[in-house]
Amino acid sequence: MSVRQAGGTLEVNVQHLLIPTRGDIGLSANLFLPEGDRPVPCVVEYTPYRKDDLRGAARDFGSFYFAERGIAAVQLDVRGTGNSDGFATDEYQYPQEQQDGFDALEWLARQPWCNGKTGLWGTSYAGFTALQIAQLQPPSLGAIAPIYATDDRYTDDMHFRGGALNGWSVIGSYALGMVTRNALPPYPDRTGDHWEVLWRQRLERNEPWLIRWLEEQVDGPYWRSTLARMYERVTVPMLLLGGWADFYVNASLRWMQQLRVPKKLIMGPWPHTPPDAATPGPQIDFLHEITRWWKQWLAGEETGVRDEPPITVYIQRYRRPDAPTDLAPGYWRFEEALPPERMRERTWFLAGGALDEAPPLEEHVSQRAYVPYVGFADLGFGGGRSGWGEQGANEAFSMTFTSPPLARDTEILGFPRVLIYASTDAEAACFAVRLCDVAPDGASTLVCKGLLNATRRDGMDRADPLLPGKVYRLAFDLDAVSWIFPKEHRIRVAISGADFPEVWPSPHRSALRIHTAPSHPSSLTLPVVTGERGVSAEPALRPPPPRRSQFAHTVEPVKTSITYDVTSQTMIAGRELRETVRDPARETTVTSEHRTGMRVGAVDPAAAVATGWDRRTLRARDLTVECTAVAELRSDAGSFFLDLTLDVTRDGAPYSRRRWVRTIPRRLL
Repeated sequence: MSVRQAGGTLEVNVQHLLIPTRGDIGLSANLFLPEGDRPVPCVVEYTPYRKDDLRGAARDFGSFYFAERGIAAVQLDVRGTGNSDGFATDEYQYPQEQQDGFDALEWLARQPWCNGKTGLWGTSYAGFTALQIAQLQPPSLGAIAPIYATDDRYTDDMHFRGGALNGWSVIGSYALGMVTRNALPPYPDRTGDHWEVLWRQRLERNEPWLIRWLEEQVDGPYWRSTLARMYERVTVPMLLLGGWADFYVNASLRWMQQLRVPKKLIMGPWPHTPPDAATPGPQIDFLHEITRWWKQWLAGEETGVRDEPPITVYIQRYRRPDAPTDLAPGYWRFEEALPPERMRERTWFLAGGALDEAPPLEEHVSQRAYVPYVGFADLGFGGGRSGWGEQGANEAFSMTFTSPPLARDTEILGFPRVLIYASTDAEAACFAVRLCDVAPDGASTLVCKGLLNATRRDGMDRADPLLPGKVYRLAFDLDAVSWIFPKEHRIRVAISGADFPEVWPSPHRSALRIHTAPSHPSSLTLPVVTGERGVSAEPALRPPPPRRSQFAHTVEPVKTSITYDVTSQTMIAGRELRETVRDPARETTVTSEHRTGMRVGAVDPAAAVATGWDRRTLRARDLTVECTAVAELRSDAGSFFLDLTLDVTRDGAPYSRRRWVRTIPRRLL
């Protein structure tokens, strides 16, 4: 079946396909095909997020965009999701999911409307699959364009940050949301009469992915199985899009440093939202840049991308913590490399509350009691990474080290790095480091941050207890960043033991200490950009055009909250999300609702609790399905306790119920 859609430069024919793969698994695909007789390249977005409702509404505008410009585009459901065959027992399902993607590309390349060249693109999960499948080197694959993608599932994904368990994300809108999303049925008009058999199979065999994540608490074969930092295996040109406020900011810079193929990076101020709609902006027509990439490497057209410097980067200027969040002050710039050749590392030493460029001449010890809810001031600001949020509330419970006023504007671009000599009274402790810009009036703005679970100090693949009172050398990067500290501002480092609610609190009450002496100087090293750049041209990025979609998509503003009980010294963080997707042509509607909460107390930080509630409601012509997942994850000093229930109703009557109860030993988290 196909429908004609009036397009921009070409008409677009939208078709549903079932693509065969090895093992007799059929993958459901939507093909957006430009009208005409000439064979064209084909680019694929490959995700488990349901192309015929939830993902389609959020991303089909990209498929229309490419097809209107002479490039066939495919949205492809991962096996066991949406309308594809099979079931899904885990994220990325190595090696089947990658092999399926390989097979789908080669099948598409053989179709008479294809010129034999394929590409992979997409945001987040689809960006990860682009990186993973590229490492299998399908013969037809000519280029990829991952957006906000990572190369390290353990430390740079939604699982373990710096070797510490992610906080409310562990049962948040992605983790718990995949439980309900995977419980939704396929559509009868896409899968035929066996749709209910397929749905039943999934309800009986699917497992919540988050259980395995909780069990795999150190890095190792499980996290590495999905083809992580194997840069040399990528042999096709890659266009990367990243955001300074995104969860996956670091991977973009690593790929650019490691790749040995034609490559380009566009790095904006964005969080985990497509660059045509992201806040903070500026917003750009990122699909135009990707189209130029496809035309160059898949269609053989000279588009100028090879003549431009490989780096297009947004340089962020200072912004007050109370500034409006719609636009990040700054400007676009070309660079030949990240870090630029003119970058010079500049080191400040942490001693007695000061950041000093002179090495210490005597011993200093700074001490602060561990407060498990430090981090709450970041909630809801700039993606929790780089942006707004007055840091005074965090700094009140942190050890702070502040430089004298700067004699000139100071630009940093790349990875800040800390080397701290630290001790504690507990066998497990985290050290969270915030880099801040302090204005002359005292306002403190978060620039970037980083964290290390000190029990992973000798490698993320092991967990070694700390000895009380012993001084350990801890060296780690903060998140990559662009920032200009203005003249007369001061640089501040704030160190605490928590990043609540983004990181699960470490369990023990203790004191944290930072030691500095001539023999062990704790320090901050910044990638300072000096001198004149060699590139004189300025990037010319287009503003975004209106999106075109088959769906009506409504997303309500995210609601976040922080509540503090003075009597019990307990902090509670909350988040609520809601969206509705309607397909007028097929008369379907899917509503998504989510709530996450997390609670921790200073009296007993081991007894942290996270709660999640997630519901998806699907309404079709002759079918109404409601999938509701309710989860509680709590802890004591030795274990995590998970209780998760999934209820599914069909036309208002109970249809399926499953419950998972797990006690999972805590490995120095």
